[in-house]
Amino acid sequence: MNAWQLVRVHRGAAAVLALLALTASLLVAGLPRGFEAAYDRALVGALGDVARQQSDLLVGLRPNFSEDELNDQSEFTRLDTEWRKVLPPTLASAVIQGGSSHQSAKTYGTPVSGRIGSRPLPQQYLDLAWVAGIEKKIRYVEGRAPGPATTLPSVPGDPDLKDLTLFEVGLVEETAERMSLPVGSTVLLGNSYTIAARVVGLFEAVDPTDRFWDHNLEVKRVTTRPVPEADEPDVLGVGVIPAVDLPVLDSRRELHYSWVLPVEPTKITARNAPQVIQDILDYRQLVEQQGERNDTGIAQIPAARFELFTGLDPLLTKFLNDLRTAQTLMFLILGGLVVVAFGVIALAVQLLTERTRAGLGLARARGASLAQVAGAGTRTTVLIVVPAALAGYAASYLVPGPITPVVHVSPLILVAATIAFAAVRLALTHRKPLRDTREDLVAPKSSPRRIALELLVVALALGGAYLLRTRGLATDVTELGADPFLLAVPAALTLAAALITLRCYPFPLRLIVRLANRRRGAVPFLGLTLAARSRGATSLPVLILLPALAVSVFGALVSGAIFETQRTAAWQAVGAPARVERAAEIPEDVVAKVRALPGVTSVLPVAKGTVQVATGGGVSTALAMDLAAYRKLVAGSPLEVPEPPVGDGIPALVSANLAAYPSFEIGWYNRMQINNVGSIETLPGLAFESNNLIVMPYEGPKLAGLRTFTNVLLIGGNVDYDVLKRTVGLTDAVVETFDAANTRIASSPLSQTITAAFTIVTVALAGYALIAVIIALVIGAAERARSLSFLRTLGLSQRQARLLTVLEVAPLIVLTSLAGLALGLVLPAALGPGLDLSAYAGIAVTEFPLTFTTPILLAAGLAAVSILGAFGHASTGRRVATALRVGESS
Repeated sequence: MNAWQLVRVHRGAAAVLALLALTASLLVAGLPRGFEAAYDRALVGALGDVARQQSDLLVGLRPNFSEDELNDQSEFTRLDTEWRKVLPPTLASAVIQGGSSHQSAKTYGTPVSGRIGSRPLPQQYLDLAWVAGIEKKIRYVEGRAPGPATTLPSVPGDPDLKDLTLFEVGLVEETAERMSLPVGSTVLLGNSYTIAARVVGLFEAVDPTDRFWDHNLEVKRVTTRPVPEADEPDVLGVGVIPAVDLPVLDSRRELHYSWVLPVEPTKITARNAPQVIQDILDYRQLVEQQGERNDTGIAQIPAARFELFTGLDPLLTKFLNDLRTAQTLMFLILGGLVVVAFGVIALAVQLLTERTRAGLGLARARGASLAQVAGAGTRTTVLIVVPAALAGYAASYLVPGPITPVVHVSPLILVAATIAFAAVRLALTHRKPLRDTREDLVAPKSSPRRIALELLVVALALGGAYLLRTRGLATDVTELGADPFLLAVPAALTLAAALITLRCYPFPLRLIVRLANRRRGAVPFLGLTLAARSRGATSLPVLILLPALAVSVFGALVSGAIFETQRTAAWQAVGAPARVERAAEIPEDVVAKVRALPGVTSVLPVAKGTVQVATGGGVSTALAMDLAAYRKLVAGSPLEVPEPPVGDGIPALVSANLAAYPSFEIGWYNRMQINNVGSIETLPGLAFESNNLIVMPYEGPKLAGLRTFTNVLLIGGNVDYDVLKRTVGLTDAVVETFDAANTRIASSPLSQTITAAFTIVTVALAGYALIAVIIALVIGAAERARSLSFLRTLGLSQRQARLLTVLEVAPLIVLTSLAGLALGLVLPAALGPGLDLSAYAGIAVTEFPLTFTTPILLAAGLAAVSILGAFGHASTGRRVATALRVGESS
């Protein structure tokens, strides 16, 4: 038997099967590539959002003996080469040359013990730093670059200090101003082994945004450090020295060497991230076990204690944990699509086997064995499905993204399942030669095995839904991965609902048939009767329509919940429609300009700072603001703002760690007594630490004898981010708007991918549902035509015949759509607690609002399209049926 001849004869059915195989193969191979590309973009974004101190590798050494000291820049360069040589392969591919790569030698915690020619200032520290390549990152705006160290013969007023090493240093302008160190100033450093430093130049960063500064923030700006029981913080500055001073920068003070090995985020993917984590563990062992081998280790420095500092491995671990929970939703979407796609392909295979049934049955009756007949039909399926699936697989390469094993395996599994289904169906169909039945006369009874199997599916689906709701897909996902059984629960629920619908739909139809029986026209009665008695191919679309609609409605509700949660996350990040925040005070003229901007309805001034708490000696975040005005400003938003504090003195709301104290003293530019009148947890956008927060009225500092000041502006109304940033004009101010934050969250790679995935899957499922209805009608076309031919003999018109065809499937489509709609509405409530969607929304998604507009439109649209497809099938092509002539029986 020639399989190719069967393809040519039944080319219509073959074309449908080929088209379905092509699209299914494209989807199951292309969507995973798109998902993986989104995962990689999300990882690059996660690594790019953190400082280089976290994402780069830093090898550090604190020399304790003179043997550990490095006295020349070439020694730093040699060790940099050695550290790179021993990098594990995957990690080595991510570590790059250039970029923020450099070496440095810095002192830490060096006090300014005196000044030459001026009055000493307390609580000041000045460290020395050599940083390779820094001369290309800075420009001197006053004075000159520092030269080699010299000797200071004596110190006026202190005859015990003689022949001190005198370093020439360059300072950033901010440090020179804050520490009162103009060019020409000379200071003494250290309480023991004293050295001297002279300021010879002031510089500024060529590019303040250069990631090089992430490792050298203390060089680019002055820093402060709160001191318990002190009114003023310590002030810390860093002076830059040249490489020629390395020989005299000895280990008698707190000295640290470092080698920065920059990591390129684009070199790390969601697939090699686990290996990078393992490589970091192996590399840390290599670096830190220098003295535990017979030789002196990689560095060839006896007894040196090197350390590896990086936040890359915890960053990657957190990302992989978030990714695993995010992938579960992707798996659910893809799983629903695969179930529906294979169901439609199975219908197409059934159509092909029905078309070839007569020819293969005749061959079977003439002596062909079952293996020969089934083999011929299976080869026909192979000739159709394999080239189509290969074409879909090839087309998936047009989708940008990495190639993973699932891209290769998914089409292969789809083809194998299709061929296996065809072989089994052919074998069952042609077990006995010329076996034929009239299913339209006698409805076959379900076997006990089938009933037991259906009950088992329903029980497993309900049990799985309970486990999914109570345990969640994210439980132990980090260690064990997602539970395959729980991942299959949504598909099992849709299958169970479809089986229940198939079992139950005749009962409401029979009630409708009784009502139709009272009408004079026979067409409604006949059409509804055929629908109620249907047990053949016309009932198969239930297994396609219901999952398709349930997954689409579920996707619409989940998308809506993610959208609303993204808005909540944006509100929590900003704390108002717009916010301007600065460490220093915001000038009054800037506040006036912001008030005058078009769209601004209100501006709420806030004072924010870190204060020293006398009780317990800790620090807290203090906010001075008008909470009543803030409540009005954010009215209608998801933010919850407590009532303002009311009481004597300086009333305040305090967080849990201070709740036990009726009153306490804080240091905030001055001493002030705070009276505890209530509790507060957080103020999103302003303070995120729930255990260290004090909120007082805006006039609180004034009541303590200070003037009111403003370093935070909460802005009401609608103002553009770029316009606001230009108006503020302060380089050190943080400017944020709700719209910008919401756009940033919604435009993250994972959020965009899940939205696109829901859209693509919904369109694909709608198309599959329509095709399923048409295929089911075509499968039953012969039986339907024979029945309609008898009715045409009794006077049934062509128009009535078409209406009868539509009525045969319309009730089933409508009831299935209602069942799919109901299941889709229930799925978020049933499965939502088990899904962790924070990777898509920025924060945890805790609520799934039940909206009906989009789900009802989806259900109505899918039902209408399916019914129109049935009507189109009945209205186009050959006449539905012709009247029998004398002597004909069919």
